[in-house]
Amino acid sequence: MHDPLAVFAVCGTRPEAIKLSPVVTALRQRRLTVEIVDTGQHPDLLPMMLREAGIRPDHELRATSPGATLSSSLAAIVSLIGDLLTARRPALVLVQGDTLSAFAGGLAAAYSGVAVAHVEAGLRTGNTAEPFPEEMHRVLISRLAELHFAPTRLAAETLRREGVARQAVHITGNSGIDAFHRVLENANANPALDAQMSARIPLLLREGLPLIVATVHRRENLGDRLGQIAEGIARLAREGRARVIMPLHPNPRVQHQLRATLGGLSNVQLLPALDHQSMAWLMQQADLMLTDSGGLHEEAPSLGLRTLVLREATERPEAIAAGVSELVALTAEAIYTSVLRALALPRPEPSCPFGDGFASQRIAAIIEGWLGKFAEAKGRQAANAAYGLSEWRAESAATGQT
Repeated sequence: MHDPLAVFAVCGTRPEAIKLSPVVTALRQRRLTVEIVDTGQHPDLLPMMLREAGIRPDHELRATSPGATLSSSLAAIVSLIGDLLTARRPALVLVQGDTLSAFAGGLAAAYSGVAVAHVEAGLRTGNTAEPFPEEMHRVLISRLAELHFAPTRLAAETLRREGVARQAVHITGNSGIDAFHRVLENANANPALDAQMSARIPLLLREGLPLIVATVHRRENLGDRLGQIAEGIARLAREGRARVIMPLHPNPRVQHQLRATLGGLSNVQLLPALDHQSMAWLMQQADLMLTDSGGLHEEAPSLGLRTLVLREATERPEAIAAGVSELVALTAEAIYTSVLRALALPRPEPSCPFGDGFASQRIAAIIEGWLGKFAEAKGRQAANAAYGLSEWRAESAATGQT
């Protein structure tokens, strides 16, 4: 039997799974009905993240295919989610961040007349090409959403400047920090993990050089930029300046280019994509991180892990203001010199610019209150409709028109 107050949580990528899973758990702890919609955008990474969080998808759409364009993927996801919403009629669709799946979920909900709640709302670079297409997606989702969960005060102020009603914006913190706290606790409580990771990553045992963890996957960094990033890392490794451990995104274009430049270097180890717990453990061992990932950029301050952000612009300036992160120019020379300078600096103190680990409980409480008001409104609507019908019948009977 369908629950008219159900919440549908749409996700298709690894970061969505990480950041929505604690929200889903918090909602279910309040005995609210939540159904997970897996769009199939990241078939290699999403199932791993959901399993790690102990969550199973209720609806697997398999809407995308390898090599599909953004346009065709968007059309397929919107169509399938739209059909699902028509059949099930939930009260609310919950989306996170700025992915194709998030935008498609919000758009399908808007077309279906279902309210949208946006987790991690209000992030902006001000440049639709950085990151692409995510900056465009999150701006458009803000035009569709009824509930906006801003991770920081800056994000909330951005939404209000754009004309979003003050009462619709809620500063909650970032649910990704909730998830990171959980996996850190699990990693540190697992006595076998040290040995497992050391066996898996032999470069960890080669001491004497600083350890860098690096990741790169963003669409706008493919091609020439990725070549510059790889060459900067290769120079650091060849000159014995650092050890570099690099989990690789499944994207074949990313893997081919990085393996061509970095494969076989003795101070570099390339790995398959890691689960969240393994990545959190690895970050604790690192002296420096290089990444174009928004989620890792958010998590690193909690560990006091200095981060060089491999992007032209960031929607997370709070970490830069905290002195933990900095943007680096995307040339091999700039990356090389920025790494050497960063490694010479003292390690920053841990800080929490993106939340205190309780964002999910705040979000769940707000959604529970919204659902209560939604149920009241539906009840009044039904009562008014029934009253109008009874009045019509009475008038028709009196005039002999029945």
